[in-house]
Amino acid sequence: MDDTLDIEQYSDESRAALRRRTDELIDGLRAHAEAVLGLRGGSAEQADLWAENEKLGRLLGGWDDAVLDHTGTSVSPGGYDDEDELEDDEEVAVDVISLVTRVDLGVRDADELLTAGRAAHRRSWAEETEADAEVAVDDVVQAVYAIIHDAGEPWLDLPGTGLLAATRVYVSPEDYEAPHEDFSPEAVLEQVAVPDGMVVFSESWG
Repeated sequence: MDDTLDIEQYSDESRAALRRRTDELIDGLRAHAEAVLGLRGGSAEQADLWAENEKLGRLLGGWDDAVLDHTGTSVSPGGYDDEDELEDDEEVAVDVISLVTRVDLGVRDADELLTAGRAAHRRSWAEETEADAEVAVDDVVQAVYAIIHDAGEPWLDLPGTGLLAATRVYVSPEDYEAPHEDFSPEAVLEQVAVPDGMVVFSESWG
């Protein structure tokens, strides 16, 4: 049970709780910094990194609760600053071109795809070891992502354009049926629509 509940604001009790939470947070910040400073950035270290972040997050939450109990206000670290907007946003796009693509891949050899995906991952991130690549690319979806990332996204650097937004979803479809060879506008729109199924991965830019 949280011992900061039902504490009177600006009381000796709320002050003591805030001091204690502050000391715990300072110690936690030092421990977190030491832990992450010892990391090299490999994918195999991600589980440890998330664990350290979670521990610090709990301490931050407890400290913020203590601030709230003492002052009635929340610090809520982070947030968005309007001044952070890019000056490029002031440019007005005269025309917009939306490119919608759907590709259905049948996975016939998962091991071959994983091997290619891990090789692509290491080309993209040269500092990653083979063990890192095995963690980062642990299924066929991540393998496809790694290969596409290695091949590059041409629309990011098309001359005379600026990327407004882009989204890609990886879907495991239910009751898959290959698209029919019908090129009418209605059929084409249906073929590029997201199929019914489970979204297993997604990425976006913009």
